[in-house]
Amino acid sequence: MASAHTTVPVGEGAYLVIIGFAKEPAYTEERNGLDLIIRRADDGEPVPHLEGTLFASIATPGGEFVRELPLRAQHGQPGRYTADFVLTRQGVYTIRVWGLIHDVEVDVEVTSHEVSPLSSIRFPD
Repeated sequence: MASAHTTVPVGEGAYLVIIGFAKEPAYTEERNGLDLIIRRADDGEPVPHLEGTLFASIATPGGEFVRELPLRAQHGQPGRYTADFVLTRQGVYTIRVWGLIHDVEVDVEVTSHEVSPLSSIRFPD
């Protein structure tokens, strides 16, 4: 798992919610997505089948725009969920995940690493 992901224990430490971008580092104007991983804290086992009980959103730098993300399971990767997007603004985004992991209420908010403009890595300019 990418080091740019943030891990948050929930449910008095029963579960780990791991949040990041599918592609790290992230650049504007490039297809990307949410990489959401849910694991049991005690043994690290994945927690599958949460597509209908967990929800996610992403907010632009400064919070001017918020979009709910349609979570779906990542094929062949139990406990891993995603949603596609293209980031259009440089800066730090806020990702929120809420809902239920079985009977545990979740409401987690994390910030991304800096999203840079795609032009910053173009060669030649």
